[in-house]
Amino acid sequence: MPAGILVTGFASVSASGPVRGLPALAGPAEPSLIERWPTSGPRRAHLVPAFRPADVVPGLRTRRMDRLSAWALVGSALAFQDAGIDAETVAGDRTAVVGGTAFGCLDLTDEFEGALAINASQAPPILFPETLSNLPASHVARHYALRGPNLTISAGPVSGEAAFLQGVSLLQSGEADRALVLAGDTLNRALFEWYEAASLLASTCSGQGGAASRLGRRRIVPGEGLAACLLETREATVARGGRGHGRYRAGWLGSLHETADGPRRLEAEGVLRRMLGESAREEIALVAAPDRGPSWMSCLARADGERQRPDGVQVRLLPGAELGEFGGSGLLQLGVALAHLPRVEHGLVMVAGPADPRVQAAAILVARPE
Repeated sequence: MPAGILVTGFASVSASGPVRGLPALAGPAEPSLIERWPTSGPRRAHLVPAFRPADVVPGLRTRRMDRLSAWALVGSALAFQDAGIDAETVAGDRTAVVGGTAFGCLDLTDEFEGALAINASQAPPILFPETLSNLPASHVARHYALRGPNLTISAGPVSGEAAFLQGVSLLQSGEADRALVLAGDTLNRALFEWYEAASLLASTCSGQGGAASRLGRRRIVPGEGLAACLLETREATVARGGRGHGRYRAGWLGSLHETADGPRRLEAEGVLRRMLGESAREEIALVAAPDRGPSWMSCLARADGERQRPDGVQVRLLPGAELGEFGGSGLLQLGVALAHLPRVEHGLVMVAGPADPRVQAAAILVARPE
């Protein structure tokens, strides 16, 4: 098993546009006004501004691709650049690609299904392959001739975290020396209107208050975007003279179950202790975004960070960026946590979210590179 796994490259496509390197510590204070489709009154979400992929990565061809696939190609190119790797000469047989998405290629799925509804015999068959959720990762592998493991995971709001942990697993098992992890979603009219019809939108999306969600779930601010993260074994990084933004320490993916006794705090303590192993005393900075809702680990966090917990673990709360809810927001939030890392006294940061016990939960703990 490799001695360590490093995050050596990072890039993002978000409301700030395409960005190489770790994202800014603070995102837009408010979601932007939706003008991409007609709405019945002002509606807001965290949207990616329109841009031409070829303006960011010269020569990139994305004709007929869904926006998610185009973002994956842009993000992967910028992540390789951030890591200092020439993507054209990377060892393709030892490089894996792992995708994560909650909804897949929504834009072209919507277009194809609309064509089917009008006249099934006239629906353009060339669109159908581009509706598949594994196309973003496939386009990246084909573009860079990456012949290692290639898979896509859909785990709702923690799809980014699940993809990251799968990438870690591939490196730990020796299946690859590096893994390009991509996670994201697009937001379209149909999805936004479904959120609204299901009473899941936060009041900031429409400027209106309202009763609790009819499903009893937390309200959300929808978003869209993509994060690209390059993972490498320590040996591969050292061999090429690279450096890391952070070192993978531990991760957890599972489900939380609420009961009348409210065991979430005890469950969070148990998961955190398993992640830390035998460490006697640790201080962890938990990075959480306000618009994503409280993390299920937030019950252990203190905003002041002054009191030491009896078990020797102190969890401090640090602000994350406001990105909106989508399948890659957790991976993007990990980039924000890595940006915090140099400022954290004891050098351990964690992302964990979201808090709804009826869906999958995840946590990722990273440390400073040694």
